[in-house]
Amino acid sequence: MTSSQGLSRSAPESDLLKRLRNAVRTSGLTADLDSLEGDERPILVTNRLAQTTVRYLTHEVDAVVGQMLTEELRSLGSPEEYKLLMEERGFTFFHLIQFLYEFAKAHVNVPDRELFCLGMGSGGGGIEVEPYTEVVSLVRLLINALQPGRDSAQLGILMRELGPLILAQIFPLDLFRIEIEPDGENRLHISFRYTDSKAVGRLHVPYELDDDIGAFFLNSSLHIQGALELGWEIFAENASRDMTVKGLIEERSTEEISQIAGSCRCEWSVSWRPDASLRRAMNDSEVMALAGTVYEALSRKDLEYYVERIKHLETRVRDLETGGRGDLRGTSEPMHRLYEMIDRVAESDLAVLVRGESGTGKELVARVLHDLSPRRDKPFVAVNCAAFSETLLESELFGHEKGAFTGADRLKPGRFELAHGGTLLLDEVGDLPLTTQVKLLRALETQAFERVGGTETIQTDVRIIGATNRNLEALIEQGDFREDFFFRLHVLPLEVPPLRNHPEDIPMLAQHFLEAAAERSGKDVRSFSRAAIRQLVDHRWPGNVRELQHAVERAVVVYSSGPTLTDSDIRLSLGLREVEPEVLPMNARQREIVRGVKEGATTVIALLEAVSSSGRVEGQSRRTLQNDLKKLLELGYLTYEKEGSVRHYRLGDIAESEI
Repeated sequence: MTSSQGLSRSAPESDLLKRLRNAVRTSGLTADLDSLEGDERPILVTNRLAQTTVRYLTHEVDAVVGQMLTEELRSLGSPEEYKLLMEERGFTFFHLIQFLYEFAKAHVNVPDRELFCLGMGSGGGGIEVEPYTEVVSLVRLLINALQPGRDSAQLGILMRELGPLILAQIFPLDLFRIEIEPDGENRLHISFRYTDSKAVGRLHVPYELDDDIGAFFLNSSLHIQGALELGWEIFAENASRDMTVKGLIEERSTEEISQIAGSCRCEWSVSWRPDASLRRAMNDSEVMALAGTVYEALSRKDLEYYVERIKHLETRVRDLETGGRGDLRGTSEPMHRLYEMIDRVAESDLAVLVRGESGTGKELVARVLHDLSPRRDKPFVAVNCAAFSETLLESELFGHEKGAFTGADRLKPGRFELAHGGTLLLDEVGDLPLTTQVKLLRALETQAFERVGGTETIQTDVRIIGATNRNLEALIEQGDFREDFFFRLHVLPLEVPPLRNHPEDIPMLAQHFLEAAAERSGKDVRSFSRAAIRQLVDHRWPGNVRELQHAVERAVVVYSSGPTLTDSDIRLSLGLREVEPEVLPMNARQREIVRGVKEGATTVIALLEAVSSSGRVEGQSRRTLQNDLKKLLELGYLTYEKEGSVRHYRLGDIAESEI
């Protein structure tokens, strides 16, 4: 088809397509899985449907239309989101799929525009080859392992079992119901409908699409029909000769198709000859139960993979907003230098040695390195080398065979096996015994090891990250750390700065820990007083970020008595001696402001009116008021909370006694 044939430039866009454009722009390309909670969650479908549609338009229908569509999709989100949509497994919003079909109807001249998605994919209905090479090929192996017999009866069992599984693979949410029931000998009746059409309508209210759920249902029916047809062709030895399907949507009249969309219900019947045969016979219950388990496991794997990709995208967005990496926080120059080093080494498979004082966040650095690496979808496994005796540590790292030592009553895989394909963190690596260092050195160099008590050599593929707060060079001089093992670990060194070297990050870190502690404990604590922040910044923090976290958590849970943590709360949490606060005098204007706050004037406008109307002071302009408020905040007489862009002032710790 040429470009002039493919483009329908004169056809106006329908109202539905315009609303769908808005819905897609509102939601973006990828599904935010957090939005699945509650009654306004969107319908999710497999990304493969979107991929099939775009490829069909780009390569088989019209290149100009395909380019126009591709550019529009790219404009709806970030490059990473577009890649996630078009190249990765996972799920997206159903209204994005509907948008693709409506876009094609408006811009492409094809017969039966209402049934545009019918011809796409290897089996129609948008189903591509990939799902059945992953799933059906496994079921075929099960079939081939069994003796033939009772093919005709087992063909019906196969279709009844696979129907709901196919539905679950295309539509992860329980919004549709498919029923496949025997209808006499060698015959099945199939019905497909929304579980609750009113609920589906409500789900589309935010996108102004609640009146168009019939169009959604018709396309859904085409997907299911295509998937079922694909199943018949795969499992029946000669489907075109032996099987008859009645009720195919493309064979119905325009009026009947409208009825399907209006009633949100579609029915088919399929019958087969008594002598129809499977490509190979199967045991009825055992094989289908196993096939169902395999299919569902793969479906869950798809969803879990997508969840992790979404988390990765959300993490990168948060990193851009906060200037951090993963759970690391801080915008100071020392932290930015650390982030730059992390970005440089994350993509590599070379060993990394993370060094820093206790409590600086070395394990967090290791996790961020893993999350930003190509191994992010494989395991991250950590082992504390100082937590085990020499014998137990070797077993922990390499595993042991049954009977290897007293108490080894079963085979146990080690951390190297568990981390296969991913990352292994050797925390407190400076505490490794010398004999264990020798065995680890061999494992690192050959990527092979034997379990304790075993002789079989096991190959593994792990990236090693070491972490320590010890001076390894001094340990080498003392003979307590092998130099060759040091050089094997010290390929890409990273130094995590102590907290005293970047105190400007303390307010951000403290607020992060406060919010997390308040959420866990259920306490209504939201902020720090200025004096409390000064106390935190002035403290030396020998225990670094970990000590800061614990101090804030104690202050929230044990010592807080209101929405704002005070200097006194922090001192008590740190175990410091209480000191009497220095009370600095207020001038008359400032005293009047504090009195106004106490009497309920909490905003600048309200305070300006209250102070001006009191008649007790003069010269209270807006600028003077703001200067006084700034001074009162610094002295601790006032605090404030923000509601949107408006500050609401409250009495501070020492104001009551001074009024």
